Formats: sequence, structure tokens, C-alpha cells
Amino acid sequence: MKNFIARIKAFFLLVVTWLNQWTKDHILHFVVADSIATIVWIGTAITLGWMLSPGWLTAAAAAVTIVFIIIKDYWIDVVPDRRDILAGGLGLLCALLKIWLVCFAWLLLHRLTM
Repeated sequence: MKNFIARIKAFFLLVVTWLNQWTKDHILHFVVADSIATIVWIGTAITLGWMLSPGWLTAAAAAVTIVFIIIKDYWIDVVPDRRDILAGGLGLLCALLKIWLVCFAWLLLHRLTM
């Protein structure tokens, strides 16, 4: 049991060490891209969800987020940084994973109750 706890502790220390390498700017790019994708998906689901499938809603959220990432880094910033774009892309992937999990849970619950 002690070996198992030591492994878990070593894993979390590795994760924290990896996260400490990220600068505050990159973390903010990650969080903002994640938030934009989630908010756009919820907004399109509320307004256009009656006529679009979840796949199209997800594609629209991803496209809008990618456009915002590119506009921010290439037109607003003085010097574009590819690591900022990568952090935004990782935030988008995180949001898409959350969206997929919500859709999967909803479809599973729908099939179990029908």
C-alpha cells in the first residue's frame, strides 16, 4: 500500500513540475480558448440546436475558437508566439473533450430512459 501511495505522490509531483513550466500567459491562453469554445457551443446549442446536430455545433464552436486564436496572435499581438497558439489549441481540445463527454452522457441517459 505504501508503494502505491508513493507512486501516486510521484505522479502528482511530476504533473505539478510539468505545470510549473507553463507561464501565466500560456495558461491564460488555454483557459480563454476553453471558455470561448464552451460558450460558443452552448450559445449555438440554445439558438440553433433544434436544427443542427451536435457535430455541427461542435464544428462551429471549434471554427470560431480557431479564428479568435489566430486573430489574437497574428493581428493583436506585436510578435506572434506559436506557443500561445499551441496553448489555445490545447484549450480547444480540452473544451471539445468536455463537449463530447456531455453529449455522450446525454445520449446514454436518453437511451437508458427510453
